[in-house]
Amino acid sequence: MSEKRLLFRLDDIAPGMVRTNLDRLKTIFDKYDIKPLLGVVPDNKDPGLVKDEKDEENFWKNIKKLEEEGWPIAMHGSEHVYCTEDSGLLRANPFSEFAGLSFEAQKEKLVKGRNALEKHDIKPVYFMAPGHTFDENTLKALHETGFTYVTDGYTAEPYRREDLLFIPCTLGEAQTPKGTDTVCIHLNNWKDEDFERLEDFLKDDPNVCGTWTGVVNNGASDYGKKTAKEEKRYIRIRDMKRRSAESEVMQRYMRKSYSDNKAIKLIKRVFYLPMLLGKK
Repeated sequence: MSEKRLLFRLDDIAPGMVRTNLDRLKTIFDKYDIKPLLGVVPDNKDPGLVKDEKDEENFWKNIKKLEEEGWPIAMHGSEHVYCTEDSGLLRANPFSEFAGLSFEAQKEKLVKGRNALEKHDIKPVYFMAPGHTFDENTLKALHETGFTYVTDGYTAEPYRREDLLFIPCTLGEAQTPKGTDTVCIHLNNWKDEDFERLEDFLKDDPNVCGTWTGVVNNGASDYGKKTAKEEKRYIRIRDMKRRSAESEVMQRYMRKSYSDNKAIKLIKRVFYLPMLLGKK
C-alpha cells in the first residue's frame, strides 16, 4: 500500500494579495511544522489577484523570508493572464496562459518569469501552471529553462515525464490522501471557516503531512501506460461529474433523493433513479 503523504500549495501569491490571510495561515502551519509550496506570480498582470494595497518592497521581502524559513517557491506562470482556450494535457480548465502556444512563445514566457524572480534572488525549480493547464510544448520549455518539478498530475504517486517530476495535485481541501497528493489553496478567497476546517484536520491527523523535500527525494516511476491510464481515468470521471452537476435533471434528482439519514438517502437514490431516464 502506498505511503500517505499530504502536501500543501498556495496559489496566486502576488503583491496585493490578502496579506492577513497569509499571516494567519502561517501561524497554523508553523504550529504543525508544515512548509507549503508558495506559487508566486513573477510579474502579475491579473487584476483579479489584487485584493489589498500593493506593497511590492515588503511583499518580496516577506517571500524571501519565507523561503529562508524552508517554504519552497514555485513559479506560478509568468503574468497569470489567460490568452488561449486550450485545456492542455489535463483538461482541467478551458483557458491557459501557456497551452496552445508555440514552444518558442512558451519558452519566452518562462524565461521572462524566471528573470523577474531572479531579480529578487529567487531561483525556482518548481513550476505551477495557472489554471492547471499546460501542454507538451510547456514541458519541453520547462526542461530547457531549468525547471525540475511540476505541481500537478492526477495519479496517486509522483511520476517522471519529459525529465520533470510531477507531484500529484487533486485536492481542494485537507483530507487523508490515497497516496501522495496536494491541497491547492487559493488564500485570497479564504474565510474563517476555511482556517477552522484546516486546523481541525491537522489536530486529528497531523502525521499524514509530508514535506516537499521528502517527496522529491523519494523517487518516482516513469510516465508509462499504467500511469497514463490512471490519469485518463481520473479525467474521465471528473468530466462525468462536471456534466452531471450542470444537468438540470441531475440537480432535481439529487434534491429529490436527498436525506440527512444515510440509509434513507440510499433508498431514495434508488427509488428516484427512473427520474434520470425521464420516467418520473
